[in-house]
Amino acid sequence: MFSIPHPGNFESLKIIVDEIKKAKKINKKLKKESFEVYVGFPEFVGTGRATLYKPNFEDLAKQVNYAKKHNIRFEVVINASCIGGMHLTPKGINYINWIFSQLKNIGVDSVALSDPYLVDLAKNNGLEVNVSCIALVDSLDKAMFWDEKEVYAITLDSSINRHFDVIQEIKENVSCKLKILVNEACLYKCPMRTQHFNFFSHANAQNIPALDDYYYNKCINLRVKKKELIIKSPFVRPEDLKHYKGLVDIFKISGRSHPIGWIKRVLNAYLNEKWEGNLMELLDCPRELEHFYYLDNKALNGAIEYWTSCNKLCSKCNFCRELADKALKVKY
Repeated sequence: MFSIPHPGNFESLKIIVDEIKKAKKINKKLKKESFEVYVGFPEFVGTGRATLYKPNFEDLAKQVNYAKKHNIRFEVVINASCIGGMHLTPKGINYINWIFSQLKNIGVDSVALSDPYLVDLAKNNGLEVNVSCIALVDSLDKAMFWDEKEVYAITLDSSINRHFDVIQEIKENVSCKLKILVNEACLYKCPMRTQHFNFFSHANAQNIPALDDYYYNKCINLRVKKKELIIKSPFVRPEDLKHYKGLVDIFKISGRSHPIGWIKRVLNAYLNEKWEGNLMELLDCPRELEHFYYLDNKALNGAIEYWTSCNKLCSKCNFCRELADKALKVKY
């Protein structure tokens, strides 16, 4: 299954559906493939990403019906990493239960959540739950905690995308589906990940007038100083999806905060499992680096063979640094 980012407005959903139809006509392998779209819904709780457009319940209901008409699952993302304790107050509990009941009534297939108490509330309202990557599931112990809640799926922390042994162990010991983010290019084991998610969670729900996004700017700054950090980012190239088939169930494309034109480009690259040119044009977070760096996708051919057995002891290895020197160039 492919999980596709949806900016939130109806026109974008129609474009996504049309792209899926076109791809199925051209590529016979996709005829039996299943799809879902996911959209942010920063209502009271907030989400861990920026949101371009926030649909109301009436608009959401129309979009859910349209997606189902075309056999596409519809997931709503309410994955704030911090809610400030409001979800544990009588008012908060009642309001969140009301939100979940509304989502259930309009036919939403699942909700993406990162808080265990919200998972319990969603399940009590009859909703399927996908555990968000913001829950930072990077080990079997964490995965089993969520699996025991009988969730529909777990989106693994992207930091273990190249830890094939860890993914394999999780796969063998849980009953839910496993999902990975294929084009998220966050820093490997990012030390600011939790703080950045917390910032977005509050900014989306409370409209905080922040002067700047310190974490995002720092992320870019670090990669300009050390370009090998881009190679170490746990993205999965379109050509390398085959290494994950049978290991994970759902390939999630990151980028719901981006324009639909960008989403179309990335979607088609992953559906075709092929991209020629600058790989930076497919990578989310930070997308702006595509204007600074040219990452030759062909130069990365075969790198995954090394990463499948890499022990991640970076101080004793120069593979990513040498690969960055070969494949990554500054654009002039």
